[in-house]
Amino acid sequence: MTDPTIYIISWRAPRRDRDWELVLSGADLDNDAHDFGNVQLDIDAFEGPTGNWHGSALDRAGMVYKRACRWDFPPGESGVWLLMLAPVSASGGEDGPWFYSGRLAGFVVVYDRDKDGAYESVGHIWTATAWQRRGIARRLLAEARSRFPVTSVEGPYTEAGAAFLSACPAPETPPQS
Repeated sequence: MTDPTIYIISWRAPRRDRDWELVLSGADLDNDAHDFGNVQLDIDAFEGPTGNWHGSALDRAGMVYKRACRWDFPPGESGVWLLMLAPVSASGGEDGPWFYSGRLAGFVVVYDRDKDGAYESVGHIWTATAWQRRGIARRLLAEARSRFPVTSVEGPYTEAGAAFLSACPAPETPPQS
């Protein structure tokens, strides 16, 4: 059985009319050049108990992903992470900010592999087991494609990953006039 604290993450945001809907956020671990709106991840996303990446919420989710996919290594502290957050508790006043705690339901990590400033490669896609089959990976991949000029999704793929990618191929580029 997986430790449920692996998926715990906290963030600050304005009060939402529907506090319990999934929340999209992100973290630019390369150069902090990308804006992810008014959802601000708390320090526990990036720092574990010892004050570094090891044991952080994103590191723990990366380790679960590594085991599930049977990879040699987890995603690590780089790239741009798009996150799907599922709130479980919230507190705050009318004027905000509101403080949320919840579960990390999934992530997509994109990379600038050719170092040209454009994040064109999806390196990792993961959805927590309890959240699978709800469209989370599809929403995250669509968000990555809308924000970045994604041209590839890196392999190797798990069997489920290959089926997922064949079900949501990259949109075709419209012909140039």
